[in-house]
Amino acid sequence: MHLSRRALLGTAASLLAAPAALAATPLYRDAKAPTVMRVRDLLGRMTLEEKAAQLCCLWYSKSKILDVASGAFSPEKAAAGIPNGIGHVARPSDTAGAKIYFTESFRTPEDTVAFTNAVQRYAVESTRLGVPILFHEETAHGLATSGATSFPIPTALASSWDPELIEECFTLVARQARARGVGVGLSPVLDLIRDPRWGRSEEFFGEDTFLAGEMATASVRGLQGRARPIAKDRIFATLKHFVHGTPLGGVNLGPAEFSERTLRETYLPPFQKAISEGGAAVIMPSYNEVAGIPAHANRALLQQTGRELLGFKGAYFSDYGAIDQLVTLHRVAADRKEAATLAMRAGVDVDYPEGDCYAHLPDLVREGRVSIASIDAAVARVLALKFELGLFENPYVEAGKAARALSDPTGPALARKAAQRSIVLLKNDGLLPLRGDKPLKVAVVGPNSVQAMLGGYSGRPTAPVGLLEGLKAAAGAGVVIEQADGVWITKPLKPNARPETGTIRIVPPEENAARIAEAVALAQRSDVVILAVGDNEQVTRETVAAGFPGDRNSLGLFGDQDALVEAILATKKPVVGVLINGRPLTVTSLAQSANALVEAWYLGEQGGHALADVIFGKVNPGGKLTVSFPRSVGELPAYYNRHPSADTYPYVEGKRRPLFPFGHGLSFTTFEFSEPVLDRNEIRRGQSVRVSVDITNTGAREGDEVVQLYITDQVSSAPRPNLELKGFQRVSLKQGERKTVFFDLGSDALSLWDIDMKWTVEPGVFTISTGPSSAQLKRIKLTVAA
Repeated sequence: MHLSRRALLGTAASLLAAPAALAATPLYRDAKAPTVMRVRDLLGRMTLEEKAAQLCCLWYSKSKILDVASGAFSPEKAAAGIPNGIGHVARPSDTAGAKIYFTESFRTPEDTVAFTNAVQRYAVESTRLGVPILFHEETAHGLATSGATSFPIPTALASSWDPELIEECFTLVARQARARGVGVGLSPVLDLIRDPRWGRSEEFFGEDTFLAGEMATASVRGLQGRARPIAKDRIFATLKHFVHGTPLGGVNLGPAEFSERTLRETYLPPFQKAISEGGAAVIMPSYNEVAGIPAHANRALLQQTGRELLGFKGAYFSDYGAIDQLVTLHRVAADRKEAATLAMRAGVDVDYPEGDCYAHLPDLVREGRVSIASIDAAVARVLALKFELGLFENPYVEAGKAARALSDPTGPALARKAAQRSIVLLKNDGLLPLRGDKPLKVAVVGPNSVQAMLGGYSGRPTAPVGLLEGLKAAAGAGVVIEQADGVWITKPLKPNARPETGTIRIVPPEENAARIAEAVALAQRSDVVILAVGDNEQVTRETVAAGFPGDRNSLGLFGDQDALVEAILATKKPVVGVLINGRPLTVTSLAQSANALVEAWYLGEQGGHALADVIFGKVNPGGKLTVSFPRSVGELPAYYNRHPSADTYPYVEGKRRPLFPFGHGLSFTTFEFSEPVLDRNEIRRGQSVRVSVDITNTGAREGDEVVQLYITDQVSSAPRPNLELKGFQRVSLKQGERKTVFFDLGSDALSLWDIDMKWTVEPGVFTISTGPSSAQLKRIKLTVAA
């Protein structure tokens, strides 16, 4: 049951008026009682210190509850370290908090369950009121722990243009997480790839507002399910990050400078959809300044925008250390007590991952700097989540069930399917698919040709498959496969170091020169070259410290990869380029000269098998780009839906145009689109119109195509983009088959924030466009009458 706004935001007096006398069976222990009554009853029994503890968390400081020598949970240390209990424990799969960033320090399922059960048992059985703990984990594209299923990164998943598949993937993620005692997943990420220099681009679904909203909602439905209260195999989703926008210079933590109009038109709609249609339970504010004010101190953003404009009724959980950064980074607070005061006034409910600032809440209340009403409202939201999860009735989990959830054979199969549907064929002159049933000498070349690339916030799957292994498994007996690295992007890391967090170690050019010569010799004695280049998890990642950068000032192939590309192209051998990367790259030379080019992103644990399935033709690719590829970094921003005035004049070097446009993706077959047809050419405001388009498979084999629908508002009181995506459907067609695809466009699809910042449909003419990409469209006019 949901808590009403009135119940959550009631005064301290009304909350504390609930019976405080201990009963034989307190109301909050009654599973049949309404959640709002259980919350009110429990709040009335809690001391100020117990309430503050519910807004704090443990991660680095697990030493407060662990025996240092054995690493086991210590009730004695817990009694001293968290005498009032604790609201949250971060990432229980980590063995030692922050060490997760630097070493392979994941717990086994059995160890994790032993830890969570021990901590939970202390909270439930040894604290005064027995309030259970809420555990959370990273779930960006799989549960971030050992043995969990690793799916493609969000940019790749979105390239499937298949929300049902996304929901299916995150349903499995939820099941694997909940079996370990986890109640909250830190995903999905709703930020947009508007500046791909930003290393966190790999975490995002793409550049488009509408597409991000569809994928985010599918992710939330996968994690939480479609009904509340959530089921026993689901977890709460966390929408991230509110609102990063586009940081200046593409540098992580950089300020996001935009107008209220841009905020509402571009960055808020994915949150709006995930809240209204997905029912997302948690939002995580961003680290950065949002229109000049840090998000964690930004009451206008969290309250007026989040709660009033978007209707969000859930909890705000801080980003890791972000409240402390009000002191250390933004310098808007003199100390942690002042930072806690600012965050509480803004409406941040929980201090992740340590509660270093919110540990001061009791003192701040006694000093009159923070109101007890704001504390009670925050605690009420946290308790409501715990009641909905059923933690008061079923606080413990079973080790065997946690292990079985990871070993479920549906995991690898689903990961392979997701990877197959995420691959985008950017170019093909007919070289692909290769014939795997005839004699063929294949050179597999490149720094990304062997290792499976997983991307940031990944776990460690049991048996990840890289490109070379996948090709060897798929090739017929007559296919001879040899491999050469060509170059190294960076030097290998130290043993057990996590690739997405290691220090970048540059490879001397003379070392790579020898590898290039070896790769050229291999290419020359081969029939075809599969050239795997791109990024690795060190050069595209979240920047967590100055010594671990992940943002770039260019978008070319890092290191000596361009030299390798030119050397392989100079052999004049047929080349299949494979991009394995976390951000769009400027690969003009490779795109122009390779016979075929495939965008793979980081494809997860089954990426090698999926790529081999496409290269040898077992699978016909049907993915589409969710982000435009620029020709040079100087052409940023490259996103497709710019305003008309953004492209009035060309550069000296020529007109800005993408290397590959948003929505682009080829197939091994061909498709023909009809002109779009409207069920009526004129509607009134408030009415909807049905758009239909016929699509025919005119090629020689079965394949998938994504039918995309865009609108253009011809005249509006405030400028609108040249194109706006408003619908898409991925359809499968057999050879010669034709289907009619339907879209219903209602008021929301045609509305805008007008010149007076009112959400409305303005009368006038709209162009309705359909086709296979943003650059290949057929059009029809729609009139909206007053």
